[in-house]
Amino acid sequence: MLAFTFVLLVMCVGAFAAFSVLTTGRGLGVGPEASGTPTEDIATRPPDATPAPTDTPLDEAAETPEGGEELSTPVAPSPTLVPAFTPTPPPTATSTAGPSPTREEAEPGPPPSRPGQYNVISNERDCSATGIIGGWVYDSAGNGLGWASLHLYNNYGWSATKQSEGPPQAGKYEFTMGSDAGLFHLVIVDEGGHPLSPVVDIDYQPDCSQRIDWERAG
Repeated sequence: MLAFTFVLLVMCVGAFAAFSVLTTGRGLGVGPEASGTPTEDIATRPPDATPAPTDTPLDEAAETPEGGEELSTPVAPSPTLVPAFTPTPPPTATSTAGPSPTREEAEPGPPPSRPGQYNVISNERDCSATGIIGGWVYDSAGNGLGWASLHLYNNYGWSATKQSEGPPQAGKYEFTMGSDAGLFHLVIVDEGGHPLSPVVDIDYQPDCSQRIDWERAG
């Protein structure tokens, strides 16, 4: 009995729900479904005054201004490079071989100095006198020869030059020496100081004198 009552209750609730649905649909007055296509007249719509944009390249649009005049862009003129001035060297003069100038012969001068012009004929120590280096200069005939230059020096920078005497004691010469012994060198020279004789080495001792005689050759 309880089950029958429950079933009956469910049926009543279902019937009530169905009835409510039917009555609700009629009250709303639902009409036919609206169409998704607009019903306004497309033919009567005025055309759009703005033309559709065209794919015009930006470069072409910029080059052609309004009014049909071509836009000219001012371009700065490029400077013209002037080549550097290169001087042209003057033509080289071609030397023409000509006769060589004749070299003038030099006038004959004095003969060169020769150490053999005077030779030693005597070299002796004389202890009868002191402090003298001297002697005589002779020509080839044995006569006294004046004005011959005799040069005496040592190894320490000391030097002296004497000329042989003229008449009446032609050919005589003397060097007055000091009290110090030492090695000296004696030679006859010309006016330029070039030797005209061999060099004579003299071991001078102050308690004696040294005599050296010379003779001119030829």
